[in-house]
Amino acid sequence: MVEFNLFKIPVRVEASFWIIMGLFGFMWNQGEQSSLFLNIALFVIAAFISILVHELGHAMMIRKYKLPTQIVLSSFGGYASHPAGYFNRMQSFLVTLAGPLLQATLGVALLFALPHLGLPDSKLDKFFDYLIIVSIGWAILNCLPVLPLDGGRMLEAILGPKRLKITIIVSLVTATAIAILGFATGQLFIAIIMAMFAWQNYQALDHYKGR
Repeated sequence: MVEFNLFKIPVRVEASFWIIMGLFGFMWNQGEQSSLFLNIALFVIAAFISILVHELGHAMMIRKYKLPTQIVLSSFGGYASHPAGYFNRMQSFLVTLAGPLLQATLGVALLFALPHLGLPDSKLDKFFDYLIIVSIGWAILNCLPVLPLDGGRMLEAILGPKRLKITIIVSLVTATAIAILGFATGQLFIAIIMAMFAWQNYQALDHYKGR
């Protein structure tokens, strides 16, 4: 576990984060025979920076509302903690949006800047390619209207607690459709993740009906 402060915000990186990102890096590079371990390391570092920027967006918005926060990176991503029950729906929406927005901004800025930098090192190019792909791809994925992703949370904030059932149904249908499409097109990573989210939302809907 790694701990440090960033802009006076405590950050904790758990071992599970490095392991999962390493597996992602291996899956991304498994077709390459040369420099496999170096490419995995570059992917992990790029993912760390990109996801940290994502959570920093959440945390900085939480701090804007003068609430304490901590960034934790673990497993498939991370979160920025804050005391429960303090945000209205608009504030909750803005806090949630800030993460993918800052992350996507990083990716798009690099996408337009890199052609003008003339980087000589191919491995440095690969690192920035990873950083762009993770930043833009992760931001887009997180904005899908699927709980517990940011897009699902934003939909929940828009519809409000009285329409939670609608949010869950939209999440379930969206996750199921993407999972089916992922399996059909061979995108197993997306398919498995979305199938997991679909099951979670199915359980949430079943629990909601039982209340």
